[in-house]
Amino acid sequence: MTDLTLGTFGDGDSADNDLDPDAASIARCATTCRAPDRDGSSWAAPDEDWGLTTQRPASSVNTSSGRATKQQTRWVVDGDVGAYVEQYATGVLQIPATYGEFSSVDTRVTFIDGLADSYGYGIDAQALEKALRVLTGGGRYTASQYTAIPCGKQPWILTGPEGTLLCSCMPVERPENPYTRELRTPETTLQIEEQNQTVRTGAVEFAHLLSDALGVDVEGVEYTTVRGKTHHSFVGAEDEFKIAASDLAQLHGLTSEPAVIQGTVSRGVQPPNDGDSISVEWDGPDHPVGYLDEGDVVAGYEFTWEQPEESLEDVAVVREYRITQSYSTWTVDYCTHRLASVVP
Repeated sequence: MTDLTLGTFGDGDSADNDLDPDAASIARCATTCRAPDRDGSSWAAPDEDWGLTTQRPASSVNTSSGRATKQQTRWVVDGDVGAYVEQYATGVLQIPATYGEFSSVDTRVTFIDGLADSYGYGIDAQALEKALRVLTGGGRYTASQYTAIPCGKQPWILTGPEGTLLCSCMPVERPENPYTRELRTPETTLQIEEQNQTVRTGAVEFAHLLSDALGVDVEGVEYTTVRGKTHHSFVGAEDEFKIAASDLAQLHGLTSEPAVIQGTVSRGVQPPNDGDSISVEWDGPDHPVGYLDEGDVVAGYEFTWEQPEESLEDVAVVREYRITQSYSTWTVDYCTHRLASVVP
């Protein structure tokens, strides 16, 4: 397994800080041309990708280091490579002097998606070597003439005398020393292994609910995977509270007080398929956030419109979200309170 350290991570949002001063000048000099006519390879008609005109291989390309998929080796036919790099680049990767030295290349994790099945996406030694072999045709090369430019979440650039490739980031190994973000709750400051801002916001709410409603002092947050899905475990002095990242995301943006929704709907709301405002009679919930009801914890509220099976039109409802325990995992669910609409 590749040894990944904290330094191998790229932030994806830090192009201004991490952009090597040579990256833009290298990209401005990048060669763009039609994909070469080589034995055993064919290319599709030109297409547009992020402002660049590219040609995908008609099928995956077989190289000595494995098959390169169509997304990994798009040949840049035309376009402003310099402008693309100036907008997205997060650094520069040096090419090893020989193919035999690619095994020493550290994996570069360029972005993390907390809601994805795979933990990290980026560039590893195999992806870099396959792209170089496609660009050169597999022959000998002079390393100083080739440059790889990571571009965060966007496809990365490999350029050299033969031309330029646009290469999508691929799933890579989870690092042993993961990249973490600071998580500030009303009670404490924690470290969480999570890049998705929506999930992090939900994590703050979850930690606060554990403290406020259940009296749990959260001491740390651990990353786990369950059947390929991202989970976070909030660890207290005696117990552990595991919850999926997708459930944490549901806690983002909820209204904390039912009175806020009540005041909004009392002034009139607009139905989804009608331009006229109507009034709504409030008969919704009134539990405060953090209210403990038979083991469930009220987590927040949301006003929306739903169309129940028995109804021919949308009806005004308030969703009351709760966190609840199911075996060893906590989940987020909601119950619906239907409100009576009154036409002025």
